[in-house]
Amino acid sequence: MEMLDTYTRDGKFLEVKSREECHVDNPGFYHKPAWSWVYNSKGEVLVQKRSMNKKVFPGCWDMSCAGHVDAGERTIDGLIREVKEELGVDITEKDCHFEFEYIEDECFEIGQLYTIKMDREAKDFNIQEEEVEQVKWVSFEEFKKMLFGTEWCPYSDEYKYKSIDALEKRFEEL
Repeated sequence: MEMLDTYTRDGKFLEVKSREECHVDNPGFYHKPAWSWVYNSKGEVLVQKRSMNKKVFPGCWDMSCAGHVDAGERTIDGLIREVKEELGVDITEKDCHFEFEYIEDECFEIGQLYTIKMDREAKDFNIQEEEVEQVKWVSFEEFKKMLFGTEWCPYSDEYKYKSIDALEKRFEEL
């Protein structure tokens, strides 16, 4: 059973609860996921198509890699674990650039978003088929169109624009 740390909206630790307890309508507390956008030197963004086996938004396009932070785990460690599980890539803390924290009140999540630069072909990712159906690189322009499209997981516009700004900053550094 997946166990998660829970928090008040302002980030004060409460207690450990099961994933099932965290994923009910209006649980009254928050949990933390680790989110990431993977980008490359060509100015492209890696997007993933969620497996049709997923309970939430099956078959939708989504961020490069994301997942829950386990109880007692640092967010960065949860991210490193999720990248290994979902994409089959070993990374270190040095590879991850913290961009921002975002509170998602509808899902009761306090997400921390990171960007990660990776120069590899899409076929070279060893995806976790239970979670991910497909990954592909898209141009930044195509990414922005996809992000606001109907085949994308629904995120708030505020989160989408913050993500675009974070990636734009990284592309300016290339």
